[in-house]
Amino acid sequence: MAETAAIQYVADSFTMARADIKGRHAAGAGFLGGIARHVAEEPIRCYTGSAAAAQHCADLLHQQAGRPRPVKWIRTGDLNGLAAAGCLFVPDPQLVTPAWLRRHGDQRAFSLCGVTHTICSSAVLSVIGDYLVAPVQPWDALICTSQAARAAILAHLDGWADYLAERCGGRPTLALQLPVIPLGVNCRRFAEGEAAARLRQEFRQRHGIAGDALALLFFGRLSFHAKAHPLAMAAAAEAAARRLGRGLHLLFVGQYANPQMAAGFRAMAALAPAVTFHFLDGGDEGEAQGCWHGADMFLSLSDNIQETFGLTPIEAMAAGLPAVVSDWDGYRDTVVDGETGFRIPTTVPPAGSGEDLAMLYSVGQVTYDRYIGAASLATAVDVAACTEAIVRLAEDADLRRRMGEAGRRRARQHYDWSVVIGRYQELWGELAAIRRGGTAEAAPRRPGTPAQPLADDPFRLFAGFASRALADGDRMCVDDGCLPLETALGLEMNTYMLNVILPPADLAQLVRRLRGGPLPVAELAHRHPQPQRLRLGLMWLLKLGVAKLVR
Repeated sequence: MAETAAIQYVADSFTMARADIKGRHAAGAGFLGGIARHVAEEPIRCYTGSAAAAQHCADLLHQQAGRPRPVKWIRTGDLNGLAAAGCLFVPDPQLVTPAWLRRHGDQRAFSLCGVTHTICSSAVLSVIGDYLVAPVQPWDALICTSQAARAAILAHLDGWADYLAERCGGRPTLALQLPVIPLGVNCRRFAEGEAAARLRQEFRQRHGIAGDALALLFFGRLSFHAKAHPLAMAAAAEAAARRLGRGLHLLFVGQYANPQMAAGFRAMAALAPAVTFHFLDGGDEGEAQGCWHGADMFLSLSDNIQETFGLTPIEAMAAGLPAVVSDWDGYRDTVVDGETGFRIPTTVPPAGSGEDLAMLYSVGQVTYDRYIGAASLATAVDVAACTEAIVRLAEDADLRRRMGEAGRRRARQHYDWSVVIGRYQELWGELAAIRRGGTAEAAPRRPGTPAQPLADDPFRLFAGFASRALADGDRMCVDDGCLPLETALGLEMNTYMLNVILPPADLAQLVRRLRGGPLPVAELAHRHPQPQRLRLGLMWLLKLGVAKLVR
């Protein structure tokens, strides 16, 4: 049964209106567009902290769908709203916080579903490690965008579980699901036929690429330390140009993090004199659209551990380009070697070689950027194999056409957002079936214990600080000789936290009841829908002298 989910909305995760666009931004914007176009249910539930953020989500959905998409706002922390939705989709792996939140209520009330992007940072690996101790459930899931990402997560959790077994005497097990579902693209974004031919001609004329010249396209972040070291691509293009006896055009389309990065790319170009380099701004809509049609093949030799999936190879397939990519992470899931392109072998050091690097990163002596950069510098891509693939495609226009058509079919069948969103909905339906079935609950909460042991009730944790605690048998009444309620409410120093203690209207009603004579705390709490907050309100009245204890 296909179902929908409430979307945890943070603008940074779903918009590309920024200067430093990363893969997760493109993926988030694509996902929201997929929801807008391919989910029929209305309204779309938006879980966020403010009405303004919910309206921003509605505006993006309207823009993506080309029509208004009504949004139902679920305020952050609203367990009843999430129970009505049935599932909360989180646009990253951070399922720990909502799992602890859910434990304040019924853990079967709704499912949690996250998705991987970069998983090699210490922050993300720490969150994933917490899955072994947090109250995630069998009806929760972390979507892995590639088999490689799933394998890395399982290896990470396996090692952590081994340590916990040695330290604590028992080996924890992973409760949640780890399905593999790819990211998607909007295949209709890429032109075909006469429109594609026009874009191709315009792009090539704009950049001086002759009609019979061969153009290789790299599209993505222009970062030698965090995306793909470009030297292997330049070296393979240079070797291919010399073998072919004619120059090649190599297009790097994307954005630099800083001027130093741009200078590094341009200095590298001097090492390949037979290649004409084009460094184009991927933020320019005309260049970003035209390059997919102006190129003859796609080239991306990713060699970075921060990459887990890679959107650009499936964009290349959607555009009808044969793809020459490294045999790396998600690329090996998407590009079928010999059918939609060629995968180029990669080699990394043996396990254990990076322990010093990991240690220096963990203690802050190496930054995250330098950590992933060092791993990239120790990863080799087979330049000779890449050269051979480029030459084969350059010499055989029919092969380029066949691979491009096969890629376009594969993109439509497996990676269009209409297909991917359908797989998300199927997963949400499967999680609902597990939740409603007889599957045992992981870490059920025992009565009288805190929902989150490391974030306990301060009045339980620090009970020893005080002389005594308010007891259900205590009796209270209004202290007519002290501060009137109206006066107490008139001072901001008394009211700045009433939103989490007890609203003024409830306090006024409570005072009216206390005027009738001393009443037991238990009786007052029993008649209130939120007895915990009622007790806080009683203590507020007692603190400010509006009410008193009768002994």
